[in-house]
Amino acid sequence: MVIRDRLPKGFVLAKPIAQEGYDEKEIYELERQGRLIITRKRDGWKMLALVCSDRRVRIYTDGINQIDSRLDHIKKELRSFGFPPQTLFVGEAFVFDNNGNEDLGKTISFFHSKKENLHLCGGTIFFMVFGIIDLSKNPKSYNVDWFKPIDSLSRGCQFDPLLAGTHRERTNYVFSMSFEKGTFDENKKRAIDEGWEGLVLYDKDYQLTYRTDGKAPARPKGCNKWKPIYEDDFIVREWIPRPDGTAKELVLLQIDPKTGKEFECGKLGSFNNTMRKSLSCERYPLVVQAKFEARYPKSGKIRNARFMRTRDDKPAEQCIAPKSYVFK
Repeated sequence: MVIRDRLPKGFVLAKPIAQEGYDEKEIYELERQGRLIITRKRDGWKMLALVCSDRRVRIYTDGINQIDSRLDHIKKELRSFGFPPQTLFVGEAFVFDNNGNEDLGKTISFFHSKKENLHLCGGTIFFMVFGIIDLSKNPKSYNVDWFKPIDSLSRGCQFDPLLAGTHRERTNYVFSMSFEKGTFDENKKRAIDEGWEGLVLYDKDYQLTYRTDGKAPARPKGCNKWKPIYEDDFIVREWIPRPDGTAKELVLLQIDPKTGKEFECGKLGSFNNTMRKSLSCERYPLVVQAKFEARYPKSGKIRNARFMRTRDDKPAEQCIAPKSYVFK
């Protein structure tokens, strides 16, 4: 299928392999062979930008919904790079907070708000590009070799593939993914210490692929996600039932260290049949241990929680949150 001035509704990009889908031994082997490329994962809104035959740029969110003129500053900067028609930029959009971190709440508000209410969202949208596809060629071919400059990067040089072949030294709103120096272990520690969303790990020969029939491409080898996994203990005083009367979800609580009061940290579900029945028969309150990827910074609720075990050995009064999440 030839793609020219519009992305078809059935356009679907290949996704990275999730953490549970690979063995970290594979990553260490890539590192040993000198093939591992480490980039910082950010918490943004999937976005695609297509250069049309008249050099205009169309911007789409995931699901191929075209965006109106609210992103004209992004379109203008992408046009200034001089990429030819049928170039597709693949990346994520962000609003940054005052500390330079992604503010996902503001980003979501920006895309969900009516155009006349955008001034209420606050912040400016930026676009991080992590792939460029030449749609005039084979679906697997790049028109920019992202990973060629890795030797320069290891020597401490800065390289932005978006500026290759241009006379520009910097961009204003569009930037390419951040290539990280150091080992896999060093970057895992850095991601945890600095509160990153995680890492995206590439084989240097990886090529981004897509389909146009609405079906998800097979997750290709050579692109893996890694996220910090946290563990903590939570109080459970109530559970939400399924139609058959067994436990569907547990409501998780912790004690705010500032107020001493309990607050909700989210819900925990996805139990197997045996565990659902067991949890339905437990005596409440109880304490459970869960692992999760992150906390929402304002509410303290946890993201992508997974059940580990019940904690009969831990009293509820010891389930204290690591910091205060008092609502202002």
